[in-house]
Amino acid sequence: MAIANRIIFFTLINGISRNIYQVLFNLYLKNLGYQNDIIGTIMSVNLWGSAILGLIIGILSDKYGRKKMLFVVQPLVSLFAILRLNPSNLMLLYVFSFLFGGFNASIRLLTDVFLVENTHHKNRAKYFGLNFGVNMFTGVLGNGIGGFLGDLLGFRFTMILAMVLRVFSILPVMNIIENKVKVENVKLNEFQKKIFAFYIFSTASVGFGAGLFIHFGNVIFYDLFSLTATFIGFILALAQLGTSIGSTFSHKLGKKFGAAKVLMLSNMVVPILILLLAFIREPITFTTIYIGRFTIMNMVNPIFNTLVLSYLPSNILASSTGIRNFANNVSRAFAAILFSVLALSSKGYMIIFLISSVFYFINGFLMIIFYKNMVGKDKRFYD
Repeated sequence: MAIANRIIFFTLINGISRNIYQVLFNLYLKNLGYQNDIIGTIMSVNLWGSAILGLIIGILSDKYGRKKMLFVVQPLVSLFAILRLNPSNLMLLYVFSFLFGGFNASIRLLTDVFLVENTHHKNRAKYFGLNFGVNMFTGVLGNGIGGFLGDLLGFRFTMILAMVLRVFSILPVMNIIENKVKVENVKLNEFQKKIFAFYIFSTASVGFGAGLFIHFGNVIFYDLFSLTATFIGFILALAQLGTSIGSTFSHKLGKKFGAAKVLMLSNMVVPILILLLAFIREPITFTTIYIGRFTIMNMVNPIFNTLVLSYLPSNILASSTGIRNFANNVSRAFAAILFSVLALSSKGYMIIFLISSVFYFINGFLMIIFYKNMVGKDKRFYD
């Protein structure tokens, strides 16, 4: 089996187990009696771990190798996921969430770099789209299975079972022989500096906007519409199914309409949809817009990664992705704290979506500038 296909198989197993756990965790906290302010703080601590440990692990993987770091990280993420289900006090829950968040985010970071190094520019867009599509499809399976099993077997038992499965997801990549990365000083040219700057600032803007609500989708649907875990899992699964289909064929959209143009238009539509979420409280309409926003925003993620990472030197890819991960999760960590405050008020969710739309509009403006800088340079990946 080709290396890229093995990485995608790893993404499949790892993603299913991760999403089973994630769809239930906030609901598990709700059942333990924790309110939105504590849940928001836990998510913020989780994201700080993602930012800080993700950056450190990215730098270490450039030095010691992606595979070696993945073999260290994979069992640790399951360990701390299980430990935070049994906290003896709130401080331990914060510590375990910090460590879980860091190791959890690092897996995605290492997988993206693995793919860049084991694909050619002619098939990279295809494999990035396929891997991201599979990752989103695991959300469909994980959210659906997690919601169903959570109601059937209990939240705690289902999450422990998922993390045991996650340990074994590393099997498909065990025999991969990775390319050795040469450690040397790197100097970026002006174009590389420019696209990397867009990569970071866009990520930070979207990170804050998304961090206000995306990690709390299960809580939002529970608070607004009093839905069961099964229904919430089904809604989140539909959102990820749409993204899975869209991202899998994103390279075809890029080929037909131009990758940078598709990226720009998608990022201009999304803030309008978020603005609508601030005011609509009819369940079916709200759910439809929520799913549409999630699908449109995330299906172009492989395009953004392909365009930026393909132009950066290979020996700083993990560090670069680690910096992006840091910007993303620091923004989300601050946003999660803001969620924990705003969600307590009677009009909290309206305010949350209004603020989020502002940051997505800022990102839309950045994508217009990015498009103007990338015109003509995206065609080599979408022939």
